Amino acid sequence: MPHEIIRCQFSTKKEQGMHLHQDIEILYVLDGSLEMEYEEENYTLGTDQFMLINSNVRHGYHAVPEGGSGSDGSGGDILLGSLFIDNKLLAEMFGGEQQFFWCNSVQERSESYEKMRYFIRQVFNYNQTTEGQGIALKNSLYYQLIYLITTDFIVKRGMRKYEFLRGIRDERMNEILSFLMMNYREPITLKELADRLFLSHTYLSKYIKNNFGMSFLKLLNNIRLDHAVSDLLYTDKTILKIAMDNGFPNQAGLNHAFRECYHTTPAEYREQMAEKLDRGEQEDSSQVQEKVEQYLTSNLVRTSEAADSIVQEMEIDISRKEEVKKNWCRIINIGPASDLLRFDVREQLRYIKERLHFEYVRFWNLLTDDVMIELKEKNSRYNFKLIDQIFDFLMEIGVKPHIELGFKGRELFVKKVGLNMLSQDLENQISLLEKNKVLLEELIRHLTKRYGISKVEEWYFELEQNAVVQKKVPIEHYFEAFDLIAGIFRNYAPGVKLGGAGFSMNYIGEEFPEIIAKWAKREQRPDFISIYSYPYLVKEHLRDTGRNPFSPDEDYLYHQIRAAKQVLAEADFHVPEFLVTEWSSTLSNRNCLNDGCYKSAYIMKNLIQNYDEADAVAYWIATDIFAERIDSEDLLFGGCGLISRDGIRKPAFFAFDHLNHLEKYFMGKSRNAIVSGDGKGLFYICCHNYKHFNFRYYSQDENQIEVEQQSRLFADREAIQMNFKLYPVNNGMYQVKIFSVSQEHGNVQDEWRKLAYFNSLSVREIQYLQTACQPALTIHKAEAYDHTLVVETRLSAQEIQGIVIAEI
Repeated sequence: MPHEIIRCQFSTKKEQGMHLHQDIEILYVLDGSLEMEYEEENYTLGTDQFMLINSNVRHGYHAVPEGGSGSDGSGGDILLGSLFIDNKLLAEMFGGEQQFFWCNSVQERSESYEKMRYFIRQVFNYNQTTEGQGIALKNSLYYQLIYLITTDFIVKRGMRKYEFLRGIRDERMNEILSFLMMNYREPITLKELADRLFLSHTYLSKYIKNNFGMSFLKLLNNIRLDHAVSDLLYTDKTILKIAMDNGFPNQAGLNHAFRECYHTTPAEYREQMAEKLDRGEQEDSSQVQEKVEQYLTSNLVRTSEAADSIVQEMEIDISRKEEVKKNWCRIINIGPASDLLRFDVREQLRYIKERLHFEYVRFWNLLTDDVMIELKEKNSRYNFKLIDQIFDFLMEIGVKPHIELGFKGRELFVKKVGLNMLSQDLENQISLLEKNKVLLEELIRHLTKRYGISKVEEWYFELEQNAVVQKKVPIEHYFEAFDLIAGIFRNYAPGVKLGGAGFSMNYIGEEFPEIIAKWAKREQRPDFISIYSYPYLVKEHLRDTGRNPFSPDEDYLYHQIRAAKQVLAEADFHVPEFLVTEWSSTLSNRNCLNDGCYKSAYIMKNLIQNYDEADAVAYWIATDIFAERIDSEDLLFGGCGLISRDGIRKPAFFAFDHLNHLEKYFMGKSRNAIVSGDGKGLFYICCHNYKHFNFRYYSQDENQIEVEQQSRLFADREAIQMNFKLYPVNNGMYQVKIFSVSQEHGNVQDEWRKLAYFNSLSVREIQYLQTACQPALTIHKAEAYDHTLVVETRLSAQEIQGIVIAEI
């Protein structure tokens, strides 16, 4: 195992006698309170307070009960975290010179302490990481912490606190300690040291006992043991060699000193620690690790207001006037056609239409038994009465239908997403369509007669070929079905929008150019090309890796769109429209990340990034009702919907709501923001602080993620500071309104936590959540000088904001 510069240790031990060690220790109180004795000083450290203990300085502590002292050792429960910094490695960074520090959160408060608290707790979060990217991340945190300590807390020689921090009250103590540390490998005796200092060995013995709190031999053995333990843990030396290398006369001498301090032998200690390191443990008690996990889960690591944050600046020339293209609110997926017969689905769709203004609603399984269509190879039977109810309702609420003529199995989209799910065979359904020319002709004739040709020509009819959830249908079979449908539909409604094929770019791979080349030669050409985008890697070799098939590509949707459009351009295959008819971060409707702030930041990030990249980007899916099953009794069950089953707006809803408030003119965008204006002094900005997954996410099934563990799945929790410089504007005062959705505001997941995750809520309590889950609002003023207005905002991890700027 490589020797790391920092090692982490947790403890519930209520008392630790006076001792010293060569490594620098940062002692952090995770829970409880303790009395710390540091040389002759005493400090009381409460929860979330910490103190740095310098090398070879005597210290000890005992836990104290809440509200009182417990010096008898019967203190209250406590949970401590310690970071030990290898003093030898640290000294090497400074050319071999020993460094000393003053860092005590009890006595001082500053921005530096807030940064320290952030990095310490980040190290605690990643302390069990043992492979891959996690190791790199953990080591980067180590060195960021060391940089902060050596920058903000170092005490130079000659400063008032210097000698105190070394634990040195006079030069004689310094001489003794320096001599022992330099010569601990040698057979030093008390008499030899006394002669060197021109003292009697009796006087020196008493002096060491009085000033170091231990005998000469114990002091010397403390130093020797500190080095011996490092050799036991990080080398494969024999016990005898370790004894001889560290100044013990023989193995028995090491055993005796070791047993006195650690209550076990060196060999037993090495074996125990090897087992613990293999298991990622640091103390015998599994209860300690359980308490640590509970603490880290309940106390999310967030960047403090004082801590450094990433600063992003964006300059906006407001004279730019290009109309905003809201490709995100053209189409929303709702589910199978039969769901549109349900009252609750209709009510939620009506609400979504009123609030988010989607133009089209996409649904599928129109030709199934659920809507009285009995599709067979021969003698299919049908009754269009339920289909009429569906289309009548859509006309009533003012949305247009986008009909996927293919078939989707509802069960595909519920629990975890595995490679077996990503290879369903739906070829037979395509074949059935080819054999039902009469039904297709009757259907389009009925629709044009009931709703009018001009209306039907505004609708979209789509036929998928090989979506992410099915095996590839042979392209010739697909073309035959498409040609049949196109020939029939265009005969009755010449301007009807008909296309497909619902391509999943990572699945068809190199075949896509060949498919497009063949399609270009056929008589029936599509009016639009559609792709689906779910970030999964459909690779056979992943079956045995033990990880989920999720793609680590942070810009997966953008790359899918670009790849598809490049193929179309190279083939000179021109179609009127390019649509993403399904996209999301997951297919699973049992992934709790769908319910929280991650999803809102993910949506806004992708919609800003893919602004104007496609004619429509249709989110999957409108409501959690789609994924209701026998196992969905919880208030929130990880559905992909914008709205919960009970009609509560989730953070994902507000991503669309914020973007829909963009003003008439597009004025620019960056990776984290998009800016608009009305051309008359009113501006609207949408921005986000999206955080992508770290290695932890890929090692577990999506439906196994626990709500309280979400924060540990992301690369970092750093805030960002965004500065927007708008010019040329009128000088004077402006009002700035910020609508924010974050962990604490507009987050139904957090509101549910405050209700102890109870599921049996009354109508009144559901109504409370419906009201409580809305963005926070802050208002302030900003002044424009030299025809330039600077607006600043800060976003926590996974936060989204809508910013309204108006001249006063």
